[in-house]
Amino acid sequence: MATIKDVAKHAGVAISTASAAINRSAPVSDEVIAKVEAAVRDIGYVPHAAAQSLRMGQSRLIGLILPDITNPHFANVARVVESVCLEAGFMAAVYSTNEDFDRERQILRMMRAQRVAGLIIIPTRSDAAHGARLAGEIHVPTVLLDSYIDGLPYDVVKLDNVGAGRLATDYLLGLGHRRIAVTTGRDNIITGGDRLQGYLEAHAAFGVPVDPHLQITGKFLQAVAHDNTLALMRAPAPPTAIFALSNMMMLGVLNALRELKLSVPDDVSVICIDDFDYANIMNPPPTVVAAPVAKMAQTAIEQLFEEILNKSQPTMAVREFVPELIVRESCRRL
Repeated sequence: MATIKDVAKHAGVAISTASAAINRSAPVSDEVIAKVEAAVRDIGYVPHAAAQSLRMGQSRLIGLILPDITNPHFANVARVVESVCLEAGFMAAVYSTNEDFDRERQILRMMRAQRVAGLIIIPTRSDAAHGARLAGEIHVPTVLLDSYIDGLPYDVVKLDNVGAGRLATDYLLGLGHRRIAVTTGRDNIITGGDRLQGYLEAHAAFGVPVDPHLQITGKFLQAVAHDNTLALMRAPAPPTAIFALSNMMMLGVLNALRELKLSVPDDVSVICIDDFDYANIMNPPPTVVAAPVAKMAQTAIEQLFEEILNKSQPTMAVREFVPELIVRESCRRL
């Protein structure tokens, strides 16, 4: 049986180089990769489960890279992608980046080593510098979901986030609220910036001045939203309503209000973007601006299969979905 030593000898490279080329475990030039892969084919080397991937140049594996699989929104994305992949005879490998670029890069290199057929990515950042780094790690058909980076040659499937922010804030303003706090996202993620833009546009449309002190940092994290909500509600002139830009931040807001023994919605109205699977058992059931998560995930994986199976080139199209206001019991009229 052929060994990695035989591959290295046939390709005229060191054993460590042959291993790096096969596993993508270290930087290797495209020329060396081609020589090693030719040697693998010539001598019939079988690197365990990767054998079929090397012979075909790709596997029947789809990589799904998310910020946090514990978030119900992203869990729903994973559920849809896994189901569609299974029906199409593919497997889905789901990884969480925890919003960390180094972890994201490590995952992408692992996916490349596994010869994934394609990727669906919710990127950790939205800035151009990150886009350039990301493009350097991607060598297969790819679709960006939820968040995006301008200039990358990939199709994008996303929510109308400006519209979502506008919809939530319009609703609160229509109920008579004039001091509406907002938990902001992260500066390097365009999703939060777009949702905040909707918040600002709604205030402008109603002719209501925006108090910058009511914009509190949330970073899309439950703990951060919790801590800053506590500080906000203990300050003079607290808001009558709080708009959380994500479901996890809403949980942080609700926990803080509970600790302060404030009632929702009697003392403070609360609304967020992204729904909860368990909304009916929450007290009170939250009013939300919901994304059509299943449709968005379905669209993303179908577009990816179009590029993989038909060898179609990405169109760089942005498919934007319309948010929906779901009125429940966490907001009241003033």
